[in-house]
Amino acid sequence: MSKNVNAQFSFNAVTITGKLLDMTVVEGETKGDRKPYIRASGTIRVNDTINGETEVSEIPVSFFANKYTNKNVLNPIYETVDNLRHLKTAQQYGIDAADVLSVRKGTLQENNFIARSGSLINGWQVRASFYNVGGKQDAAYFDIDIFIIDMQDEKDRDGDPTGRLMIKGGIVQYGGRLDVLEFVVEDPDKVDYISRNWNIHDTVRVQGHIRVTSKEVTQSVGTWGEAIPNSDTRMVRELVIVGGSDSGYEEDLAYDEMDIRKLFQIRKANIEQMVQTAKKPAAPETSGSSDYDWK
Repeated sequence: MSKNVNAQFSFNAVTITGKLLDMTVVEGETKGDRKPYIRASGTIRVNDTINGETEVSEIPVSFFANKYTNKNVLNPIYETVDNLRHLKTAQQYGIDAADVLSVRKGTLQENNFIARSGSLINGWQVRASFYNVGGKQDAAYFDIDIFIIDMQDEKDRDGDPTGRLMIKGGIVQYGGRLDVLEFVVEDPDKVDYISRNWNIHDTVRVQGHIRVTSKEVTQSVGTWGEAIPNSDTRMVRELVIVGGSDSGYEEDLAYDEMDIRKLFQIRKANIEQMVQTAKKPAAPETSGSSDYDWK
């Protein structure tokens, strides 16, 4: 028997440790029932090594807590999030004096929104409630169970393979909600192993690094005379797989394809409603294979 998508959500763990660059803490009330809550958003700078290359990532992390529990008593996590406003940030004190923040038991979640241009943006975010101040080693990694919706070789703008493997993974969140995130595999040996041992519709464990960095893109423009370099900075947000399960899980630990398809359709309807609410005629087409664009 496969896993119950309404009761057994995916294992989802994120750990981030690094210098705290900035932090904003706000209080508010939910719409309708007007329940008080606290929300915090910060950025952590991480010196990480991914596939043998040293990189600097600046990773946004968000925190949230209701002020009261379901039993109408003060939620202890509320005070924990509130204390974030007292930490030293690089923005205020400089990078050397900034506190080291270590996020514990964070999760990766889908984050879709409508941009000012009216286009639909598919992204992800790190959500957390628990943290420590201090830490000895920078880290930014995830450890998650995913249902493989699609696997494709990445291609550049000219249609040529880059050597990287792109994986669309479904994550069953609390309450039977399906999030869809995109992962990348860069190391040639890992690409080869996954291509031979993982299959679409498998449930697998993926482990890897969170990359949020900027990349300078330079191209020459002009068809005659001297070519003038044209540089631009592009933000790169990627989930880089570096390890995982040997193969797909056995049936009792795996999700059923039809159950995931049903959750996918609910997700699709919610996204379409988001677009309609924003008074746009339709959501942009989602890239991927026909297998990913389930009907």
